[in-house]
Amino acid sequence: MQIETVEIQCADTAELGAHVSAVFENKSPSLVIGYGNSQLPFAEIQASLSPYQFPFLVSSSCLGSLLCDSQTVKATCDLAFFCVFDDEGAYGVGSANVVDNGPFHAGANALINALENAGRPYESPALIWCALPPGEEERILEGFASVVGENVPIFGGSMADNTVQGNWNTVTSDSIGPQTLAVVAMYPSTPLGLSYSSGYKPTDKEFSVSKAHGRQLVELDGVPASYAYNHATNNLIEKQLNGGQILGLTSSAPLGRPVELEDGAINYLLCHPDSVNENGALNVFSEVKENDSLVLMEGSIASLTSRAQRVINNAIMLLPENRKPVGVLMIYCAGCRLMVGDEIKQMLSSLQKEFASLPICGPFTFGEQGRFLDGKNRHGNLMISAIVFSQ
Repeated sequence: MQIETVEIQCADTAELGAHVSAVFENKSPSLVIGYGNSQLPFAEIQASLSPYQFPFLVSSSCLGSLLCDSQTVKATCDLAFFCVFDDEGAYGVGSANVVDNGPFHAGANALINALENAGRPYESPALIWCALPPGEEERILEGFASVVGENVPIFGGSMADNTVQGNWNTVTSDSIGPQTLAVVAMYPSTPLGLSYSSGYKPTDKEFSVSKAHGRQLVELDGVPASYAYNHATNNLIEKQLNGGQILGLTSSAPLGRPVELEDGAINYLLCHPDSVNENGALNVFSEVKENDSLVLMEGSIASLTSRAQRVINNAIMLLPENRKPVGVLMIYCAGCRLMVGDEIKQMLSSLQKEFASLPICGPFTFGEQGRFLDGKNRHGNLMISAIVFSQ
């Protein structure tokens, strides 16, 4: 097992295809996962990679992708590739269109396709890695589970663009578009370490969801959700109580759903309010249900930049003692990325210093899929995850 990361600078997009082809002219990876700025010509990326035999998935990331290795420390990569070399493992990519198939069936069909392409259709993979269109992630996860059950870990992120206007994209060898979901079935020859967390801590302000519809939080504790949230946050969204965008305002104060682990510890799956309706309801980026308990969370630039290192360390600690880490796929929420601003550079510099020989690559996403130590796959917001490959 070996991992290589590559950055491609795309100042001249007309030369993008040539740059991509040059990278893989003398390489034969087992799998390529790429992330890039949503403004790139993804059809050109697809055309450049399709002649090769290896499976690939390339998806868009908010303001470019992150890359941290021995040569590069950058949060605005035009395009970055995470290349897995594992001759004894097996990897397959599958895809489907969410609009054409519906989210549940698209998830199931894409995963079946990935298992078949990996050559192990009747064997559970060690990991499912995914890039999903924002909006119906919970139903897609249910589609995955209908194929492999609940025990296979599912990690990944929802596609992103630079303006939250739907200009995201994902490509595989046979699919492209903003409604394409892509999934990798991984059967690595060596163990993986997995971690899923956030950089926020709970406050003492709790709510009960008294009325909700999918991703619309209508009432908290019997009053319009926006009013309850505004009161708890000392008038954070006072100017938007009758409607408006609040995505940037609420990045520092999301809502958290407590998840109790077997040892009694509590993790929090985050829910990010992004707008207020005229009726006072909050629209959020993940599903909420009536009678759910929610906790007001708080985060800071310092907590969000320090959490990434802890998430990677947690994943490394889950590796067997006789294994060493060789590469990290990391998911970092785009909301957190926008909140920390230029401090993201210091975060990556710290990662390079802490993990000097460990290539780290990943996107800034509009939703994050993963699992806590309770073993249940979930979709959340403002989360950070790490997949550590080993040898």
